[in-house]
Amino acid sequence: MTTHLLVDFGEVISEPQSAAAVQGMAALLGMPTTTFRDRYWAHRAPYDLGLPAADYWEDVAGRRVRGEELLTLRRLDIESWTRLNFTTITALRDAHRRGAQLTLLSNAPSDLAAEIRGTAVLRGLFSLMVFSAELRLAKPDAEIFDTALALAEVAPEDTLFIDDRPENLRAAGVCGIGTHLFATAGDLRSTLDGIGLGAVPPSRPRWGWRRRGARLGGRGDERRSGADLLRPRGVAPTCP
Repeated sequence: MTTHLLVDFGEVISEPQSAAAVQGMAALLGMPTTTFRDRYWAHRAPYDLGLPAADYWEDVAGRRVRGEELLTLRRLDIESWTRLNFTTITALRDAHRRGAQLTLLSNAPSDLAAEIRGTAVLRGLFSLMVFSAELRLAKPDAEIFDTALALAEVAPEDTLFIDDRPENLRAAGVCGIGTHLFATAGDLRSTLDGIGLGAVPPSRPRWGWRRRGARLGGRGDERRSGADLLRPRGVAPTCP
């Protein structure tokens, strides 16, 4: 039985970034749209891992970006990723009603992560939200899956990971996590309707060894990864 859904955000829970949104950001920087799109993605990985917004947008623009221009770019970028797919949300809400625990796992910069955390419909659906910028880890790094499962205190074999990128699904599969390649909300609903969903039985201990009071990045833990902070020393991680 699947007791836990691990769910991507961008282009799964949110609609794809629109052409108009990309054009608006490109126009603000005075760039051709194609050039902007290439630079937007070429510099995105460090931003998803916690690079400050000003540094990211200066990398994209190739010049200094400050003040109102920076604030507007940050706002437009957040807006471009937060048009929610309510058909997907409805399918996930139904799975939650059937007993499944839901965790959000997203490669997202700090700006976007804060906006997602503040979205009421998502707060009511996900018991845990895990973001790359907060962990300094990103998909498809296997360690972020190990960390997410440790934080959620669930086993990989009880988990279904839902994402639209095959490389992320392959990495999760290596960790023993079930996977679903997201294409449409209808396909997702069909998959969820066809599997057994439920809560962890009371007699079965939850997976993971989260230490009470452990904090990511706490003093004395500088040389340990996010997942390692949630596991006693000497215990092997789930993902190879």
